[in-house]
Amino acid sequence: MTTIRGRAPPLAGEFRLFLERRGSVVDGALLVSRVVDPDTDAGWCRAEMRRLAEIAGADAGPVTLVESLRSQGFRGVSQRRYHLSCNSALEHVLRHREGIPISLAVVVLGTAAHLDLRATGIDFPRRFLVALNNRLVDPTAMRMTSRQDCLAWLRREFSSDQRRNVVDDTAFRPAEPSDIMLRMLNNLRLAANMQSDHARALELTDYQVILHPTAFSLHVDRADLWLSLGSIDMARRELERAMELAQGKMQERVRKRLAALPKGASTVN
Repeated sequence: MTTIRGRAPPLAGEFRLFLERRGSVVDGALLVSRVVDPDTDAGWCRAEMRRLAEIAGADAGPVTLVESLRSQGFRGVSQRRYHLSCNSALEHVLRHREGIPISLAVVVLGTAAHLDLRATGIDFPRRFLVALNNRLVDPTAMRMTSRQDCLAWLRREFSSDQRRNVVDDTAFRPAEPSDIMLRMLNNLRLAANMQSDHARALELTDYQVILHPTAFSLHVDRADLWLSLGSIDMARRELERAMELAQGKMQERVRKRLAALPKGASTVN
């Protein structure tokens, strides 16, 4: 991978170590938090989730835990503040008691890890969920929910064409820690793009490529970012890599993108 300065991003080694050690959801979320805020107090975050578990009680079941977290003030952030990068920083979410669905889900998962509960992130479209002992939790509202309610929401929010690509089983796909990190980094990329900070967005894709090195779509995204930064050469390199990874119709689409690149060289160093 290549950044504007030709160096790997500052936490690249720790992201690779996370994969080698098969880190937990909390380990991964703390890494993402450090991408947002290098001064993240990981020790305090871990202690706070342990304290939240103690408040819920050692025998807490799914309902008791979720009600306890709600009583502690955890809630979804307002729409006006939804796309702020701090909502992806675990320490900020724990201190301010508000966040976006996936960061609140990490709070539920991290707290449940200290209790006798089976906890899994659920990669539901646009609305990250948690399963506690196979019961679904909506972390944004910090309440229990059901498959029926979630699918009804999906039908309301998605067009018919979008729904064709999401069958019931895949909508409730369990998320690995690295999947959660990828999704959190996507949120940070969106925030960077909204600020037209293409260099920052590119650095975030550096981390995503470490987590998912065979995802051709990441290299297509990186090509677009390099073009926004004025580097045709680097965009071409990314699309060539995407060509190697893509298959079938996707490979043909990348081929057309590559052929359509303007002739010329980079305007950045």
